[in-house]
Amino acid sequence: MHKPTHTSRSGRIGVTPPGKRRANRRRRNWHRIIRRCCAVLLVAEALGLLLANPYLRVTHVRIEGLQTLPGDQVFAEAQVPNKTNIFLMAARQPFVKRLQKDPVIDHVSRAIELPRTLVLTVAERQPYTVLSANGGYYVLDRKQVPFRLVDEPPKGIPVLALQGDMDPGALALGKPIRADWLTQAYKLIALLGAKKNLEAQSIKVDQNANLCLNRKDNLQIKLGQPEELPEKLAVAQETVTAAGENAGARIAYIDVSCPSQPALMPRQQSRPAKR
Repeated sequence: MHKPTHTSRSGRIGVTPPGKRRANRRRRNWHRIIRRCCAVLLVAEALGLLLANPYLRVTHVRIEGLQTLPGDQVFAEAQVPNKTNIFLMAARQPFVKRLQKDPVIDHVSRAIELPRTLVLTVAERQPYTVLSANGGYYVLDRKQVPFRLVDEPPKGIPVLALQGDMDPGALALGKPIRADWLTQAYKLIALLGAKKNLEAQSIKVDQNANLCLNRKDNLQIKLGQPEELPEKLAVAQETVTAAGENAGARIAYIDVSCPSQPALMPRQQSRPAKR
């Protein structure tokens, strides 16, 4: 058998004892390994006791934040399993995802109240505008998501009246509508928030994306293409302010499609019949 050798500086050949080759090798700390294994076993046993504890099973579900949805409907949609460990319920996602399939629900958060109560906080979508399209009224939120189909538009929010039909697939409840004309109409609605005398009852959008604002007094403001909207609204506001009260009774429409050359059409006054 060949024995390991080394050459010294003096040129002599010597033999390295086998025991010295492992002198610097680190020994395993078996005590530390055993302690760690025991700690893991203790944690696993503690978790098992917590999960099997009958006093930590969910027996009550409280739903908060509802505005229009009935609690029974939301509870049925969540399908919360009965008598499941409360810590497992805090980590589970399926019932939250099931709730978010409801188009009226924007998002859901959950919390636990020991020992047996699960709290679901529901945030409903808030109406921002109503889209009149394909013979129906669709309530939309700020994210351009239609979430409810109604028989008539709710009061207090503007109606977007689209001239022409939309693809029915683009009007799926709970899915955002991706359309440039709708994005521009939303910009117009946001700008109108600071124009109190231009408060719109409805906004018409034709097939060429031209915008026309209708006030509550039937005064029309023709905006044309969705460009230079701040400038166009400023000119329209000045015109309405100069017209004074009951502007809609004297003016049929204001055309600011070209803000540098606005136009105004007076209403035809009815003449008394001749005797």
